[in-house]
Amino acid sequence: MSAVSVSPPPGPAAVGGLPATSVAPPPTVPLTFLGVAGIGLTAFGVAAVAVAGHAAVAPTAPTVVATVHLAMLGFLASAVLGALHQFCPVVGGRPLRSVGAARLTAVVWAPAVAALVAGFASGHPGVVSTAGVCAFSALVLAAWNLSGPLSTRGRGAPLTGLRWAVGLLVATGAFGAVYAFDRHTGWFVLQPHRVLAHAHLGLLGALGLTYIAVAEKLWPMFLLAHPPGRSPGDGAVRLVPAGVVLLVPGLLLPVRGLAIAGGGVVAAGLAAHLASLAAFLRHRRRRLELLHAFVLAGAVFLVGAAGLGAAAGLAPVSTLWRARLVSAEVIALAGWLGLAVVGHAHKIVPFIGYTALRARGVSRHPDGAPLLFGHLYDARLARAALAGTAGGFGALVAGILAASSALLGVGGVALAATGVVATANLALGPVAVLRSAHRPPSGGPVIEGVPL
Repeated sequence: MSAVSVSPPPGPAAVGGLPATSVAPPPTVPLTFLGVAGIGLTAFGVAAVAVAGHAAVAPTAPTVVATVHLAMLGFLASAVLGALHQFCPVVGGRPLRSVGAARLTAVVWAPAVAALVAGFASGHPGVVSTAGVCAFSALVLAAWNLSGPLSTRGRGAPLTGLRWAVGLLVATGAFGAVYAFDRHTGWFVLQPHRVLAHAHLGLLGALGLTYIAVAEKLWPMFLLAHPPGRSPGDGAVRLVPAGVVLLVPGLLLPVRGLAIAGGGVVAAGLAAHLASLAAFLRHRRRRLELLHAFVLAGAVFLVGAAGLGAAAGLAPVSTLWRARLVSAEVIALAGWLGLAVVGHAHKIVPFIGYTALRARGVSRHPDGAPLLFGHLYDARLARAALAGTAGGFGALVAGILAASSALLGVGGVALAATGVVATANLALGPVAVLRSAHRPPSGGPVIEGVPL
């Protein structure tokens, strides 16, 4: 095997079409959150298998609620926090206010989510309340830290969307903390749709909008695409939060007309997001790759979620079927975001690893070829992650609609396996290359990466 070449690290220019990293935090910051997200996806899959029987007949059971929080907080919100800490500085052109605060956010967030899930599953409201306050505190700390780069002016739709997303993320945390105390005080007793309102505030307003905003920054670079005229994404980052502001109180109070109006505005924003994707694909100058299979599969889930939500809100169906449609819509939205997270992780994590390796002077793969992003993960396992994520969430949607514990169990197994495979694949690739860089070849010692 050839020795890994060691060369001077690159400057702050863009690497592989991705933005410069001079203002980005140390790699350990986003990677910690993404590592927690990988564990969260695995735990969610395992829990989904364990509660499949209850979920098919009683989707509001405590163990089912705990499982849902593993998906929303342990997986999706953890990944979004990693993306925000990585991309807000890049988009805003300013560093975080404090790297130490970013690390403290992760230290508080991960145990708080674990305790929250355990409290829901075991029926201990005191644990739920304490963990909810801790998780909310972590979100407030993150918002303060991100306010530095987000205060930049004139950076277009991505920054506008990220500002809204961070604000709605804090609002989601506040809603969740109040609801955590509500479990034994009854403050929301007159709002029977509080869980539904909370889910849509988080999935559409915070997590979904973050993805929409970040995509407007990443898609042009990944596709080398510059469609003429104003991007539909500009409308998406404004319509989605405007619709959420109407939809959530319409669901919570409930006021049917307000909820329908808000849902219509959100739907227009999501349609603009998909139109933006179509425009970038149409004007691309790079071939499609695995990431775009994730993105397109996610778009299918998003369209499905819109249809399920419309049916739940407008169709003359029974209460039982309305509950199934709403639950399936929430899972489909999670599938849209889950595919986005896992797919973009196969771009972003190798980029972070590549940048870290180049900073250490590693410029070649162990086989002697110039080091590329594709050397930092196994493409076959990445394709398996695509199948596992799409198949897993698809089985969960079908299982809820059919009230089938077997399908729910299949979906859980697929997602648990995906969490293990994707996390290990992305974590071990850079480690293997770095170890090879410091391993002398069989022919003799190495001086500065050159075999003697």
